[in-house]
Amino acid sequence: MSESTGLAHVLNIELPAAAPQVRITAGLGSAAQKTWNLRRPVTLIGSRRPAHIVLHDGNLSPAHCVIVNTGTEVILKDLHTNSGTLRNDARIELTLLKDGDVVAIGATKIQVAIQVPTDTSEDSGCGIEYADPIAFPTPVNIGLIHTDQKWEIKDAVALIGRHNAAQIQLDHEDVSRRHAIIFRFRKRPAVFDLGGHGGILVNGQRCSLLLLSNGDRISVGPFGLQVGSDDATRLDVQDPSAGTDHSPTVTSNKTHNAIDPSRNGATSLAASGVDIDLEPSESDGATAVDAELGAVRKGVADSWEQLNSWQAHLLGDATALSKQEINLTAREESLEARDAALRGQLHDVERYQEQLAEREHDIAAQLAQLQKEKDKLAEDQAACAQREEEVSRRVAELSRREHVFAQRWARLVTAKCPHCGQPVANRENGAAPSSV
Repeated sequence: MSESTGLAHVLNIELPAAAPQVRITAGLGSAAQKTWNLRRPVTLIGSRRPAHIVLHDGNLSPAHCVIVNTGTEVILKDLHTNSGTLRNDARIELTLLKDGDVVAIGATKIQVAIQVPTDTSEDSGCGIEYADPIAFPTPVNIGLIHTDQKWEIKDAVALIGRHNAAQIQLDHEDVSRRHAIIFRFRKRPAVFDLGGHGGILVNGQRCSLLLLSNGDRISVGPFGLQVGSDDATRLDVQDPSAGTDHSPTVTSNKTHNAIDPSRNGATSLAASGVDIDLEPSESDGATAVDAELGAVRKGVADSWEQLNSWQAHLLGDATALSKQEINLTAREESLEARDAALRGQLHDVERYQEQLAEREHDIAAQLAQLQKEKDKLAEDQAACAQREEEVSRRVAELSRREHVFAQRWARLVTAKCPHCGQPVANRENGAAPSSV
């Protein structure tokens, strides 16, 4: 998010030369190490835009915490998140950062390096002017317009939003939970837009970062807040967004008298301090001066009308651009929501693909096991065929041997003893042998 928009009269808030120089490093010593030099008064850290530093962590809030450089100190503010923000392993809400601190935001650890310039003559007043560096020197009063509701802001960084823990809680659906912050910049209060729905307007002008003065009006959703303080310090320079009438006005009494149509020419010029040589009796000269004054008055009127016309066009263009910006913000939020939904669907698809890959691996293992069993069955079937063939061969051999035995027995039965004439089988065995 930029520090100004084309629709707002935003003071250029720049850190003074004596401001601390801040450098933060995430993933120190790893391949994913990244370093940022913080050159803005407010650095927003979160899980998505418009955060200046985006950390892709599902446990983080879109607007998680801010690092505020007040010009004299560096302050860390947790925006009342569930996972919280840790400084040196201790959970914090609002704390002063020092050189060498380690900030833990979700799974990310950030090393903080702070250096105070020594080659400048500007006195920052660190540790001398303010007793408490994380508080306003004088509390800032914020009032809800048309009501008696008031808030006294003492902390150097205060949250505006719908969150229950916000210092300025505004309960409405058009107000984001973490909408904006009011913070101390040197001796002055300032406001910073956290990317809330509809943004913020100061004195009717859209802005993202702006120094505040007494009487300034901040619009947050349907609510109007008015800035007030016990200290009536104003800007050293005219604040273009202070809600003054931007119509061209004539501030010099002499100039006003010179073009006032209710006065005659001689009196007007005399009152304007113009040295002229005109006798009252010289009517012709007075008539010429009146004619010239009439032309001047006509030119001023035309210029005034032209300026009013330009102002009307500019206001119309500003309103149209403001509506376009609101529409673009809404479209951006819609696209971000769709992007988040698509990322969720992509995550589901990747998980399904992993499950399918695991199932394919299991099926391949089962197919390999089935192939091994099939090969074993084929080997067993071949062995059975060989054994069947061997049995058939042995049966055939037994049949052949039985036939040979039967033939021999038949011959033996019919054979007779050459001495007695008796059958040899009956005499030797007493009976014929049984068949096999």
